[in-house]
Amino acid sequence: MVAQSRPVGWLNHHRTGGSTTPGILTPGVVEYRLKIQSQKDTKAYFAFSGEAGLCRTTENGSVRQENLLKEIVSLPNNDIQAMISFFETNGFFFKVGSENYESLSLEDVVEIINRLKATVALMNEIESPEIDYERMISLTLYLLLSQQISIELTTLSRPYVSCKHFLSNEIDKASQLPEIDGQQEAFQKDTYTIRDSIYSSYELDIDEYNDIVSGNIYANRYPGYLDMRYKSIVYLYRNGVNLSKNRRYVIDFLFHFMRNIGVVGGVSFEHGIEYYSDVPRIALLDEKMKNSAVVVAKIILNEEMNHNLSGISPRYSVQKMGPTWRVPNLISALYFSVFYLRPGTEIYRKCANPACNNRFVVKTTNGRKKYCCANCRNATAQRNHRKKIKSNKI
Repeated sequence: MVAQSRPVGWLNHHRTGGSTTPGILTPGVVEYRLKIQSQKDTKAYFAFSGEAGLCRTTENGSVRQENLLKEIVSLPNNDIQAMISFFETNGFFFKVGSENYESLSLEDVVEIINRLKATVALMNEIESPEIDYERMISLTLYLLLSQQISIELTTLSRPYVSCKHFLSNEIDKASQLPEIDGQQEAFQKDTYTIRDSIYSSYELDIDEYNDIVSGNIYANRYPGYLDMRYKSIVYLYRNGVNLSKNRRYVIDFLFHFMRNIGVVGGVSFEHGIEYYSDVPRIALLDEKMKNSAVVVAKIILNEEMNHNLSGISPRYSVQKMGPTWRVPNLISALYFSVFYLRPGTEIYRKCANPACNNRFVVKTTNGRKKYCCANCRNATAQRNHRKKIKSNKI
């Protein structure tokens, strides 16, 4: 039986053919490019269903493939062929021409997918009854600190850019912020008293602050204290007294996280946080910091979603005598599908079968459903049974 669904809006585009080729940017460095071109006279149509999410449909609205959001967040990491197959079936994120190939950085395209995966995963973690705080912070920092992606196509009037969060702008211009005169305070004591969003107040060691900001090499300082991003965060922590409430909150959280847990050198979707220290002190994440991590995650999630929904606009259809939406491209439609997830009641859960990459929608209160289907449940049970028999023989 073919289900019917209400159209999201004016979203249809040509299906896409793609391939990857290596290209040389600088001597010794190879960058892989994704070459894409639309297929003439072949269009893909999409609609939104409350039960099935974003669907690929026929021109008349009959569903051909349900829940495209599930399909893309279930793509195995770095499986380029699976990614190309998704685009060949559903079209690229944006309209592309049919006369000539468009050439894009493969890494940039993968990062667009990773940001979407991270957004869904972060939403799931926030709503989870048992939050994995380390993972939630890793996802938050990935969205917050990773480099902005820019996609240029001849069919786009302006480049698509991923969300550049406010903190990136504050860090970039931190040195332009006037430094608070602390001579009187330094004469009276060894610390600056900071009005803190998380701990009410904090005593910042003056010598430590000066060493970090000036770049002085001090043997007993902690790993990463000379990192330029950390330097900006410490500077903003002391001098950013006029930042907005949300910006100040994120700065305070990042200062305490890096000061107490470990300075962050880098962060990726696949590998998480890379610390300067070999052993980050996660055990020092106290209840106040855990609660603050949720607040910061919500701030970043809000910015990420609003950025990717900004091109969507409501319309009134006189043919249907009801509301509809104008959705400019597939990536916006996928985020629109995230927008329609029911936070607090539904999350995407990864199948517990190690050999399966599928995600499936489940109630947040359902802690028992761990597999996407009966086949995965049975396969895992058989695998565990074989392991048990093997261990008993040893």
